[in-house]
Amino acid sequence: MTNQNRFNLPTEPVPSRGYDQVIDFFSNIGLRREAEMYVRMFRDVVPWRFAVVLIAADTLRRSVRTVALDLAYLCGLNLYPVIVLDNLQGSERNLVPVSAEDGPPKNVPAGQRIRRLSAMNERLVSAVEEAGGRAGGIFNEIFKLNTPLADSPDFDFRRLAEHIILQPIKRAVKNRHIPVVSPVLMDSRGQMRVTSAEKVSKALCMRIAPQKFIVISEGGGLFDRDGTLLRNIILSTDYKSLADSGRLDGAASRQLEAGVRLLRAVPNLTVQFASAGSLLYELFTVKGQGTYIRAGHEIRSARSFEELDCAKLRELLEDGFGKKLVDDYFEEKPHRVFYERHYHGVIVVKPLAGDIFYLDKFVVGRKWQGEGMGAPLWRELTKYYAKIIWRASPGNPINRWYLDQTEGFQRTEEWNVYWIGLTPQEVGGLIERVKNIRRTVV
Repeated sequence: MTNQNRFNLPTEPVPSRGYDQVIDFFSNIGLRREAEMYVRMFRDVVPWRFAVVLIAADTLRRSVRTVALDLAYLCGLNLYPVIVLDNLQGSERNLVPVSAEDGPPKNVPAGQRIRRLSAMNERLVSAVEEAGGRAGGIFNEIFKLNTPLADSPDFDFRRLAEHIILQPIKRAVKNRHIPVVSPVLMDSRGQMRVTSAEKVSKALCMRIAPQKFIVISEGGGLFDRDGTLLRNIILSTDYKSLADSGRLDGAASRQLEAGVRLLRAVPNLTVQFASAGSLLYELFTVKGQGTYIRAGHEIRSARSFEELDCAKLRELLEDGFGKKLVDDYFEEKPHRVFYERHYHGVIVVKPLAGDIFYLDKFVVGRKWQGEGMGAPLWRELTKYYAKIIWRASPGNPINRWYLDQTEGFQRTEEWNVYWIGLTPQEVGGLIERVKNIRRTVV
Protein backbone atom coordinates (compact mmCIF):
# COMPACT_ATOMS: atom_id res chain seq x y z
CA MET A 1 0.00 0.00 0.00
CA THR A 2 1.42 3.37 -0.95
CA ASN A 3 1.65 6.37 1.31
CA GLN A 4 -0.96 8.04 -0.88
CA ASN A 5 -3.58 5.53 0.21
CA ARG A 6 -2.33 5.18 3.75
CA PHE A 7 -2.67 8.88 4.54
CA ASN A 8 -5.42 9.69 2.05
CA LEU A 9 -3.64 12.93 1.21
CA PRO A 10 -3.44 14.79 -2.10
CA THR A 11 -0.13 14.90 -3.92
CA GLU A 12 -0.23 18.71 -4.16
CA PRO A 13 -1.52 19.93 -0.78
CA VAL A 14 -1.99 23.57 0.07
CA PRO A 15 0.31 24.21 3.09
CA SER A 16 -2.29 25.38 5.64
CA ARG A 17 -4.76 22.68 4.67
CA GLY A 18 -1.93 20.15 4.47
CA TYR A 19 -1.05 20.72 8.11
CA ASP A 20 -4.72 20.27 9.03
CA GLN A 21 -4.77 16.96 7.20
CA VAL A 22 -1.67 15.76 9.03
CA ILE A 23 -3.33 16.59 12.35
CA ASP A 24 -6.63 15.01 11.28
CA PHE A 25 -4.94 11.77 10.28
CA PHE A 26 -2.95 11.38 13.49
CA SER A 27 -6.02 12.37 15.53
CA ASN A 28 -7.77 9.29 14.17
CA ILE A 29 -5.10 7.05 15.70
CA GLY A 30 -4.88 8.90 19.02
CA LEU A 31 -1.78 10.98 18.26
CA ARG A 32 -3.28 14.44 17.75
CA ARG A 33 -1.24 16.15 20.48
CA GLU A 34 2.04 14.86 19.07
CA ALA A 35 1.13 15.92 15.53
CA GLU A 36 0.07 19.40 16.70
CA MET A 37 3.32 19.77 18.61
CA TYR A 38 5.49 18.91 15.61
CA VAL A 39 3.40 21.02 13.25
CA ARG A 40 4.02 24.04 15.53
CA MET A 41 7.70 23.17 15.75
CA PHE A 42 8.23 22.69 12.02
CA ARG A 43 6.37 25.88 11.13
CA ASP A 44 8.91 27.82 13.17
CA VAL A 45 12.08 26.06 12.03
CA VAL A 46 14.45 27.46 9.40
CA PRO A 47 13.37 25.45 6.31
CA TRP A 48 16.79 24.04 5.43
CA ARG A 49 17.35 22.99 9.06
CA PHE A 50 14.29 20.76 9.12
CA ALA A 51 15.89 17.29 8.82
CA VAL A 52 18.68 15.32 7.17
CA VAL A 53 17.62 11.98 5.68
CA LEU A 54 20.01 9.24 4.54
CA ILE A 55 18.28 6.83 2.15
CA ALA A 56 19.68 3.35 1.53
CA ALA A 57 20.38 2.30 -2.04
CA ASP A 58 18.19 -0.82 -1.78
CA THR A 59 15.28 1.32 -0.53
CA LEU A 60 15.55 3.56 -3.57
CA ARG A 61 15.53 0.53 -5.83
CA ARG A 62 12.48 -1.06 -4.19
CA SER A 63 10.48 1.82 -2.72
CA VAL A 64 11.34 4.98 -4.64
CA ARG A 65 7.67 5.85 -5.26
CA THR A 66 6.80 5.46 -1.57
CA VAL A 67 9.67 7.76 -0.61
CA ALA A 68 8.79 10.24 -3.37
CA LEU A 69 5.15 10.52 -2.28
CA ASP A 70 6.15 11.46 1.27
CA LEU A 71 8.75 13.95 0.03
CA ALA A 72 6.25 15.53 -2.35
CA TYR A 73 3.79 15.91 0.49
CA LEU A 74 6.43 17.57 2.66
CA CYS A 75 7.05 20.04 -0.19
CA GLY A 76 3.39 20.96 0.06
CA LEU A 77 3.93 21.77 3.73
CA ASN A 78 6.95 23.96 2.88
CA LEU A 79 9.24 21.44 4.58
CA TYR A 80 12.45 20.54 2.76
CA PRO A 81 14.58 17.76 4.29
CA VAL A 82 18.13 17.44 2.98
CA ILE A 83 18.34 14.02 1.32
CA VAL A 84 21.63 12.11 1.08
CA LEU A 85 21.75 9.10 -1.25
CA ASP A 86 23.58 6.05 0.00
CA ASN A 87 26.25 4.35 -2.06
CA LEU A 88 27.67 0.85 -1.80
CA GLN A 89 31.34 1.79 -1.91
CA GLY A 90 31.98 3.98 1.15
CA SER A 91 34.54 2.85 3.72
CA GLU A 92 32.13 3.60 6.58
CA ARG A 93 28.96 1.54 6.25
CA ASN A 94 27.49 1.30 9.71
CA LEU A 95 24.23 3.26 9.65
CA VAL A 96 23.09 1.39 6.53
CA PRO A 97 24.51 -2.15 6.50
CA VAL A 98 24.91 -3.76 3.08
CA SER A 99 21.83 -5.79 2.18
CA ALA A 100 22.03 -9.48 1.34
CA GLU A 101 21.06 -8.61 -2.24
CA ASP A 102 23.94 -6.18 -2.63
CA GLY A 103 26.51 -8.40 -0.96
CA PRO A 104 29.97 -7.05 -0.10
CA PRO A 105 31.17 -3.93 -1.93
CA LYS A 106 32.58 -4.69 -5.36
CA ASN A 107 35.51 -2.98 -7.03
CA VAL A 108 33.41 -0.93 -9.47
CA PRO A 109 35.27 1.56 -11.70
CA ALA A 110 34.96 5.17 -10.57
CA GLY A 111 33.17 6.31 -13.71
CA GLN A 112 30.54 3.62 -13.38
CA ARG A 113 29.98 4.52 -9.74
CA ILE A 114 29.44 8.17 -10.67
CA ARG A 115 26.95 7.21 -13.38
CA ARG A 116 25.02 4.95 -10.96
CA LEU A 117 24.75 7.71 -8.37
CA SER A 118 23.71 10.24 -11.00
CA ALA A 119 21.00 7.89 -12.27
CA MET A 120 19.79 7.23 -8.73
CA ASN A 121 19.63 10.95 -8.06
CA GLU A 122 17.71 11.63 -11.27
CA ARG A 123 15.31 8.78 -10.52
CA LEU A 124 14.37 10.14 -7.10
CA VAL A 125 14.11 13.75 -8.33
CA SER A 126 11.83 12.64 -11.19
CA ALA A 127 9.67 10.53 -8.85
CA VAL A 128 9.20 13.48 -6.46
CA GLU A 129 8.21 15.75 -9.34
CA GLU A 130 5.80 13.14 -10.74
CA ALA A 131 4.19 13.02 -7.28
CA GLY A 132 3.62 16.79 -7.35
CA GLY A 133 6.67 17.96 -5.40
CA ARG A 134 9.92 19.68 -6.29
CA ALA A 135 13.45 18.36 -5.87
CA GLY A 136 16.87 19.16 -7.26
CA GLY A 137 20.06 17.12 -7.52
CA ILE A 138 23.21 18.38 -5.80
CA PHE A 139 26.63 16.85 -6.42
CA ASN A 140 30.17 18.06 -5.74
CA GLU A 141 29.13 21.72 -5.37
CA ILE A 142 28.56 21.30 -1.62
CA PHE A 143 32.27 20.56 -1.14
CA LYS A 144 35.19 22.95 -1.25
CA LEU A 145 37.78 22.36 -3.95
CA ASN A 146 40.41 19.77 -3.02
CA THR A 147 38.32 18.32 -0.21
CA PRO A 148 40.17 15.18 1.02
CA LEU A 149 38.45 11.93 0.11
CA ALA A 150 36.37 11.03 3.16
CA ASP A 151 36.90 7.29 2.64
CA SER A 152 40.19 7.55 4.48
CA PRO A 153 39.64 5.90 7.91
CA ASP A 154 41.44 8.73 9.73
CA PHE A 155 39.30 11.42 8.06
CA ASP A 156 36.08 11.35 10.05
CA PHE A 157 32.84 13.28 9.54
CA ARG A 158 33.85 16.05 11.94
CA ARG A 159 36.79 16.97 9.68
CA LEU A 160 34.64 16.61 6.57
CA ALA A 161 32.15 19.12 8.02
CA GLU A 162 34.83 21.82 7.72
CA HIS A 163 34.85 21.36 3.92
CA ILE A 164 31.08 21.58 3.30
CA ILE A 165 29.49 24.58 1.57
CA LEU A 166 25.83 25.04 2.52
CA GLN A 167 24.94 27.63 -0.10
CA PRO A 168 23.71 25.12 -2.74
CA ILE A 169 21.37 23.57 -0.16
CA LYS A 170 20.06 26.95 0.98
CA ARG A 171 19.54 28.00 -2.63
CA ALA A 172 17.57 24.84 -3.43
CA VAL A 173 15.31 25.31 -0.41
CA LYS A 174 14.85 29.01 -1.16
CA ASN A 175 13.55 27.91 -4.56
CA ARG A 176 11.21 25.43 -2.82
CA HIS A 177 13.11 22.33 -3.92
CA ILE A 178 14.14 19.40 -1.73
CA PRO A 179 17.93 19.09 -2.07
CA VAL A 180 18.98 15.57 -3.09
CA VAL A 181 22.70 15.18 -2.38
CA SER A 182 24.87 12.57 -4.07
CA PRO A 183 28.12 11.95 -2.13
CA VAL A 184 30.50 13.05 -4.89
CA LEU A 185 33.48 15.38 -4.66
CA MET A 186 36.31 16.56 -6.90
CA ASP A 187 39.82 15.46 -6.01
CA SER A 188 43.05 17.42 -6.34
CA ARG A 189 43.41 16.27 -9.98
CA GLY A 190 39.98 17.58 -10.92
CA GLN A 191 38.44 14.12 -11.11
CA MET A 192 35.02 13.28 -9.65
CA ARG A 193 35.12 10.73 -6.85
CA VAL A 194 32.36 8.96 -4.91
CA THR A 195 32.83 9.31 -1.17
CA SER A 196 31.19 7.94 1.99
CA ALA A 197 27.48 8.78 2.12
CA GLU A 198 27.46 8.08 5.84
CA LYS A 199 30.22 10.57 6.55
CA VAL A 200 28.58 13.16 4.29
CA SER A 201 25.23 12.85 6.07
CA LYS A 202 26.87 13.09 9.49
CA ALA A 203 28.93 16.09 8.41
CA LEU A 204 25.76 17.78 7.15
CA CYS A 205 24.17 17.17 10.55
CA MET A 206 27.11 18.95 12.18
CA ARG A 207 26.84 21.94 9.84
CA ILE A 208 23.05 22.19 9.58
CA ALA A 209 22.14 21.22 13.18
CA PRO A 210 18.75 19.76 12.13
CA GLN A 211 16.14 18.59 14.59
CA LYS A 212 16.09 15.07 13.18
CA PHE A 213 18.45 12.74 11.35
CA ILE A 214 16.54 9.84 9.80
CA VAL A 215 18.07 6.75 8.22
CA ILE A 216 15.65 5.10 5.78
CA SER A 217 16.37 1.47 4.93
CA GLU A 218 14.53 -1.77 4.27
CA GLY A 219 15.33 -2.95 7.81
CA GLY A 220 13.20 -0.19 9.32
CA GLY A 221 14.98 -0.03 12.68
CA LEU A 222 17.40 -1.72 15.07
CA PHE A 223 16.53 -5.27 16.14
CA ASP A 224 18.00 -7.53 18.80
CA ARG A 225 19.06 -11.12 18.16
CA ASP A 226 15.51 -12.34 18.87
CA GLY A 227 14.08 -10.06 16.17
CA THR A 228 12.52 -7.59 18.64
CA LEU A 229 12.47 -3.98 17.47
CA LEU A 230 14.31 -1.61 19.80
CA ARG A 231 11.95 1.36 19.86
CA ASN A 232 13.52 3.97 22.12
CA ILE A 233 17.17 4.19 23.20
CA ILE A 234 18.34 6.94 25.58
CA LEU A 235 22.09 7.40 25.44
CA SER A 236 22.43 8.56 29.04
CA THR A 237 20.47 5.68 30.57
CA ASP A 238 20.16 2.78 28.10
CA TYR A 239 23.26 2.71 25.94
CA LYS A 240 25.84 1.05 28.22
CA SER A 241 23.56 -1.73 29.44
CA LEU A 242 22.36 -2.45 25.89
CA ALA A 243 25.88 -2.45 24.45
CA ASP A 244 27.09 -4.82 27.21
CA SER A 245 24.07 -7.14 27.10
CA GLY A 246 25.00 -9.13 24.04
CA ARG A 247 21.47 -8.64 22.65
CA LEU A 248 22.73 -7.01 19.45
CA ASP A 249 24.42 -8.73 16.54
CA GLY A 250 27.35 -7.13 14.72
CA ALA A 251 25.30 -5.08 12.26
CA ALA A 252 22.93 -3.68 14.92
CA SER A 253 25.88 -2.92 17.22
CA ARG A 254 27.59 -0.96 14.45
CA GLN A 255 24.37 0.97 13.73
CA LEU A 256 24.02 1.86 17.40
CA GLU A 257 27.66 2.90 17.75
CA ALA A 258 27.43 5.05 14.62
CA GLY A 259 24.35 6.81 15.99
CA VAL A 260 26.02 7.34 19.36
CA ARG A 261 29.14 8.90 17.78
CA LEU A 262 26.95 11.36 15.93
CA LEU A 263 24.91 12.24 19.04
CA ARG A 264 28.09 12.96 20.95
CA ALA A 265 29.07 15.45 18.25
CA VAL A 266 25.54 16.90 17.81
CA PRO A 267 23.87 16.29 21.21
CA ASN A 268 20.56 18.07 20.50
CA LEU A 269 19.87 15.84 17.51
CA THR A 270 17.56 12.82 17.43
CA VAL A 271 18.67 9.84 15.35
CA GLN A 272 15.91 7.66 13.90
CA PHE A 273 16.04 4.42 11.91
CA ALA A 274 12.92 3.75 9.87
CA SER A 275 11.47 2.19 6.72
CA ALA A 276 10.37 3.97 3.57
CA GLY A 277 6.70 3.66 4.50
CA SER A 278 7.00 5.40 7.86
CA LEU A 279 8.74 8.70 7.12
CA LEU A 280 5.73 10.83 8.09
CA TYR A 281 5.32 8.87 11.32
CA GLU A 282 8.96 9.56 12.16
CA LEU A 283 8.50 13.27 11.53
CA PHE A 284 5.12 13.93 13.15
CA THR A 285 5.01 11.58 16.16
CA VAL A 286 7.22 11.21 19.22
CA LYS A 287 8.17 7.55 18.92
CA GLY A 288 7.65 6.91 15.22
CA GLN A 289 7.51 3.32 14.03
CA GLY A 290 11.20 2.47 13.96
CA THR A 291 14.11 3.05 16.38
CA TYR A 292 14.57 6.42 18.07
CA ILE A 293 17.93 7.31 19.67
CA ARG A 294 18.56 10.48 21.67
CA ALA A 295 21.24 11.68 24.03
CA GLY A 296 19.07 12.08 27.11
CA HIS A 297 18.88 15.02 29.45
CA GLU A 298 20.85 16.14 32.50
CA ILE A 299 18.40 17.25 35.19
CA ARG A 300 19.67 19.56 37.93
CA SER A 301 17.99 21.01 41.01
CA ALA A 302 18.12 24.29 42.92
CA ARG A 303 16.58 25.48 46.18
CA SER A 304 16.17 29.11 45.18
CA PHE A 305 15.74 31.23 42.08
CA GLU A 306 18.96 33.05 42.95
CA GLU A 307 20.89 29.92 41.94
CA LEU A 308 19.39 30.04 38.44
CA ASP A 309 19.56 32.20 35.33
CA CYS A 310 16.16 33.81 35.74
CA ALA A 311 16.25 35.40 32.30
CA LYS A 312 16.57 31.96 30.69
CA LEU A 313 13.97 30.54 33.06
CA ARG A 314 11.51 33.31 32.22
CA GLU A 315 12.09 32.73 28.51
CA LEU A 316 11.45 29.00 28.97
CA LEU A 317 8.25 29.47 30.97
CA GLU A 318 6.82 32.00 28.54
CA ASP A 319 7.76 29.88 25.54
CA GLY A 320 6.29 26.68 26.96
CA PHE A 321 3.02 28.24 28.14
CA GLY A 322 2.72 30.70 25.27
CA LYS A 323 1.87 33.42 27.80
CA LYS A 324 3.61 36.15 29.77
CA LEU A 325 5.03 35.45 33.22
CA VAL A 326 4.10 38.02 35.87
CA ASP A 327 6.90 40.44 36.68
CA ASP A 328 7.23 39.45 40.35
CA TYR A 329 7.20 35.68 39.87
CA PHE A 330 10.76 35.15 41.08
CA GLU A 331 10.19 37.11 44.30
CA GLU A 332 8.34 34.19 45.93
CA LYS A 333 10.74 31.50 47.15
CA PRO A 334 10.28 28.00 45.74
CA HIS A 335 10.85 24.83 47.73
CA ARG A 336 12.82 23.26 44.89
CA VAL A 337 13.34 23.74 41.14
CA PHE A 338 14.21 20.85 38.80
CA TYR A 339 15.56 22.01 35.45
CA GLU A 340 17.31 20.66 32.38
CA ARG A 341 20.81 22.09 32.34
CA HIS A 342 20.25 24.01 29.10
CA TYR A 343 16.92 25.40 30.37
CA HIS A 344 14.87 23.32 27.95
CA GLY A 345 12.46 22.12 30.66
CA VAL A 346 11.61 22.89 34.29
CA ILE A 347 9.49 21.92 37.29
CA VAL A 348 8.89 24.46 40.07
CA VAL A 349 7.66 23.14 43.44
CA LYS A 350 6.33 25.40 46.20
CA PRO A 351 5.46 24.66 49.83
CA LEU A 352 1.75 24.33 50.58
CA ALA A 353 0.83 22.63 53.86
CA GLY A 354 3.29 20.74 56.04
CA ASP A 355 4.58 17.77 54.04
CA ILE A 356 2.26 18.52 51.11
CA PHE A 357 3.73 20.47 48.22
CA TYR A 358 2.26 22.34 45.28
CA LEU A 359 3.51 21.64 41.75
CA ASP A 360 3.45 25.20 40.50
CA LYS A 361 5.06 24.86 37.06
CA PHE A 362 5.85 21.96 34.75
CA VAL A 363 6.91 23.01 31.27
CA VAL A 364 9.11 21.99 28.38
CA GLY A 365 10.14 24.52 25.73
CA ARG A 366 8.21 24.23 22.48
CA LYS A 367 11.25 23.17 20.48
CA TRP A 368 12.00 20.37 22.92
CA GLN A 369 8.51 18.97 23.37
CA GLY A 370 8.39 15.38 22.21
CA GLU A 371 12.09 14.80 22.97
CA GLY A 372 11.43 12.76 26.13
CA MET A 373 12.31 15.51 28.61
CA GLY A 374 9.14 15.33 30.69
CA ALA A 375 9.81 11.83 32.03
CA PRO A 376 13.23 12.52 33.67
CA LEU A 377 11.92 15.77 35.14
CA TRP A 378 8.95 13.91 36.59
CA ARG A 379 11.18 11.15 37.98
CA GLU A 380 13.18 13.74 39.91
CA LEU A 381 9.97 15.29 41.24
CA THR A 382 8.58 12.00 42.55
CA LYS A 383 11.98 11.02 43.97
CA TYR A 384 11.84 13.96 46.39
CA TYR A 385 8.11 14.46 46.99
CA ALA A 386 5.61 11.86 48.21
CA LYS A 387 2.66 14.25 48.54
CA ILE A 388 1.98 16.60 45.63
CA ILE A 389 -1.06 18.48 44.41
CA TRP A 390 -1.39 20.57 41.25
CA ARG A 391 -3.87 22.03 38.82
CA ALA A 392 -4.16 22.44 35.05
CA SER A 393 -6.61 24.20 32.81
CA PRO A 394 -9.18 21.89 31.15
CA GLY A 395 -7.61 22.57 27.76
CA ASN A 396 -4.06 21.69 28.82
CA PRO A 397 -2.68 19.32 26.13
CA ILE A 398 -1.00 17.03 28.68
CA ASN A 399 -4.07 16.41 30.85
CA ARG A 400 -4.25 12.84 29.53
CA TRP A 401 -0.63 12.32 30.58
CA TYR A 402 -1.40 13.78 34.01
CA LEU A 403 -4.19 11.22 34.44
CA ASP A 404 -1.64 8.47 33.92
CA GLN A 405 0.58 9.88 36.69
CA THR A 406 -1.99 10.90 39.28
CA GLU A 407 -3.63 8.93 42.10
CA GLY A 408 -6.62 11.27 42.25
CA PHE A 409 -8.37 13.87 40.15
CA GLN A 410 -11.23 16.33 40.50
CA ARG A 411 -12.66 18.58 37.81
CA THR A 412 -13.84 22.04 38.81
CA GLU A 413 -15.33 24.76 36.65
CA GLU A 414 -11.97 26.44 36.06
CA TRP A 415 -9.36 23.78 36.83
CA ASN A 416 -8.54 20.10 36.76
CA VAL A 417 -6.95 19.32 40.13
CA TYR A 418 -4.60 16.31 40.48
CA TRP A 419 -2.77 14.79 43.42
CA ILE A 420 -0.38 12.04 44.49
CA GLY A 421 -0.06 10.57 48.00
CA LEU A 422 -2.89 12.55 49.64
CA THR A 423 -5.68 11.13 51.82
CA PRO A 424 -9.31 12.09 51.07
CA GLN A 425 -9.28 14.31 54.15
CA GLU A 426 -6.15 16.15 52.99
CA VAL A 427 -7.56 16.61 49.50
CA GLY A 428 -10.84 17.96 50.82
CA GLY A 429 -9.10 20.70 52.72
CA LEU A 430 -6.88 21.79 49.82
CA ILE A 431 -9.06 21.85 46.70
CA GLU A 432 -10.38 25.35 47.32
CA ARG A 433 -6.96 26.62 48.31
CA VAL A 434 -5.37 25.28 45.13
CA LYS A 435 -8.20 26.69 43.00
CA ASN A 436 -7.61 30.16 44.41
CA ILE A 437 -3.85 30.35 43.94
CA ARG A 438 -3.19 33.37 41.73
CA ARG A 439 -2.39 32.96 38.07
CA THR A 440 1.23 33.75 37.27
CA VAL A 441 1.14 33.21 33.51
CA VAL A 442 -1.35 35.50 31.84
